[in-house]
Amino acid sequence: MSGKSLVAGLAFSVFVLAGLIFWLIVMNDPWRLPRGDWSRYKKLFVSPEGRVIDTGNGGVTHSEGQGYGMILAEAYGDRATFDLIWNWTKTNLQTRPDDKLISWLWKPSSEGGSVADPNNASDAEVLIAWALVRASKHWGVYSYEQAAAGILVELKRLAVKDTPNGPVLLPGVQGFELDNALVINPSYYIFPAFDVVSKAFPGGGWDQLGRSGLAMIPAARFGKWNLTPDWIRDESGIYGINTHFPPYFGYNAIRVPLHIAWSDPHSPLLTPFADFWKEFPGLSCMPATVNLETGEYGPDPALPGMQAIARFVLACRDGKQLIVRDIPPLMPDETYYSASLKLLTKVAVRESLGGKR
Repeated sequence: MSGKSLVAGLAFSVFVLAGLIFWLIVMNDPWRLPRGDWSRYKKLFVSPEGRVIDTGNGGVTHSEGQGYGMILAEAYGDRATFDLIWNWTKTNLQTRPDDKLISWLWKPSSEGGSVADPNNASDAEVLIAWALVRASKHWGVYSYEQAAAGILVELKRLAVKDTPNGPVLLPGVQGFELDNALVINPSYYIFPAFDVVSKAFPGGGWDQLGRSGLAMIPAARFGKWNLTPDWIRDESGIYGINTHFPPYFGYNAIRVPLHIAWSDPHSPLLTPFADFWKEFPGLSCMPATVNLETGEYGPDPALPGMQAIARFVLACRDGKQLIVRDIPPLMPDETYYSASLKLLTKVAVRESLGGKR
């Protein structure tokens, strides 16, 4: 063998060895987000145009879903899909004539589809602004952060109200100020988002909103298990279960402990949720809802994404190790909402327990 051939062979061997070492490191990273989950999520729920499809509700699109899609696309480093979802959102939902908020409901039709309700859903604005700030830092695109600033300025102007307990985030601009009381959805308080946007836009008041939201959680617990209801009534600073909605801890409020743990995995606010879920060993018989007035469990089992949140919160409260691959993979029969909760939980585990922010 000539000298050149020997050198070339050694170089190739080193290249292969380096590639193998890199692959082993990456594949054994306990905080790695599985690419298969994201590929399946896109295949099941993201249209070629960038519309995130709610398969459990007749194929509609919610502004919340667009926010979830953007958060996940950024977390998985998929800028092409991020831009696809954001551009569809701007074109089809950010169409209110007097502000930069985002209509919450879009329905498909034989003519293609259109906005079915122009009211906003405030969690979507928080999610989308959070995703844009994350993307701006990730990919160095300042226009993302500019877009986030425009959304947040309008959200604060139109949906944040001062109360005796501090600022409150209305679930939407219209329909949530009733009978001298405010209607609040605690799951719209996305604490890790407030952490990020308050640093990006100092003086915007998002840190204050986060603090008032955290103070609300222990002050608005009800029932045998001291759980947070899906909907709250705030009357002059006094909290109660909102009578316009079922008195459940369920599909909405399940996100409250996710948001708390994502922001602070050591928070004592996680204790009531963990105590409740400890009643269901293995979580296989965990109910999707519990009536906070009667203590009765709902008839439906918790979605896999809800079980993922419970597993995350139990690990946080009990100080037990939990890594991303401990959460089961996304399955092809999961609905949009379950899938979104499961993948968001994996991102939360990676960022809060793995320190991979």
